Amino acid sequence: MALLPYVDESKASEKTREILGNTPRRMNVARMIAHSDAVFQNFSRLGNALLTRAKLNGKLREIAILRTAKLTGSVYEWTQHVPIARACGVGDEQIAAMENWAEAKCFDEVERLVLTLTDEVTRNVKGRKETLAALKKHLGTAELVELILSIGFWGMVARLLETTEVDLEEFAGTINMLERGARK
Repeated sequence: MALLPYVDESKASEKTREILGNTPRRMNVARMIAHSDAVFQNFSRLGNALLTRAKLNGKLREIAILRTAKLTGSVYEWTQHVPIARACGVGDEQIAAMENWAEAKCFDEVERLVLTLTDEVTRNVKGRKETLAALKKHLGTAELVELILSIGFWGMVARLLETTEVDLEEFAGTINMLERGARK
């Protein structure tokens, strides 16, 4: 059971109720964040933009999110993003190798650089100049900014999930891409 209660939607603002109502399934992470009207609307916009409107390839984004989930120990984030990652082209071998990716042969050069940057930013806040320079050979500036923001965004979410012990929903891990609208 979560350490804080989920929002009482009857007491939430109209805009918060509208956002919660626009999703096919009520996600506990959203129900926790919805306590803050000051944050919830823009948090939802940013998450949606990173998932559906960003230039960054969905597979690279999901590789970064899954690695972030592993590094932060966020079971909720991992469980919710595995099906999204699969739908974006992350293979089962890559998913299984996420814990010890440096030893795995299933990641290409760009994916390995994304994993390296994810490790650096998650563990040290700052990615190394060498890693960023190597990624610049493959990704544009917008994609790099979106990658760093994705690592930070889902790292922040993991911290909320783990600190408040948000519960997995019964449907956890079964959300399909059509419901989420996540861009491949």
